[in-house]
Amino acid sequence: MIVMHYGFTLPADYDMAIIERRIAQNGAKLDNFPDLLFKAYLYARRDEGAQANRYAPLYLWRDTAGLTRFLQSDGFARLVADFGWPQLHSGIALKVPTPETLRGACYARLRHQPLAPYSDLAALTPNAALVGWDLSGQSLLQADFSAHPPAAQGEIYRIGYLARGADYA
Repeated sequence: MIVMHYGFTLPADYDMAIIERRIAQNGAKLDNFPDLLFKAYLYARRDEGAQANRYAPLYLWRDTAGLTRFLQSDGFARLVADFGWPQLHSGIALKVPTPETLRGACYARLRHQPLAPYSDLAALTPNAALVGWDLSGQSLLQADFSAHPPAAQGEIYRIGYLARGADYA
């Protein structure tokens, strides 16, 4: 499985209602997308305490076929036309959340952990619901999901919509 994440930092005075409307109008379009296990439409609002306005989707793909199909889709082309070319971060999934873990989740907390050279890779035991290992960036992306705003450190996002694959409902 493949974890993919990208984000856009938007201007401080950006009307985040635009992002919320975009999610409301387009979120369900990815329900049952081939080879997608889930897509969390993540966003953070500066007026709610975030350091910056951000739109930062998080995906879990079954394999490269679905990921490729999505990146070559009209939907991704529209995203790029509206917000610019994102830096895509992807890696292999070391740990994935159960569908029950995602049920009722309204928030996600993301943490990025660089891996030092010569780390004992066999000893990687991150404690998060979702863990992606970015091999080229030598880092871990860890994500936890909750119904309430997390108090712990990390990037805190609202989940505007959670698109799910047919067998990950």
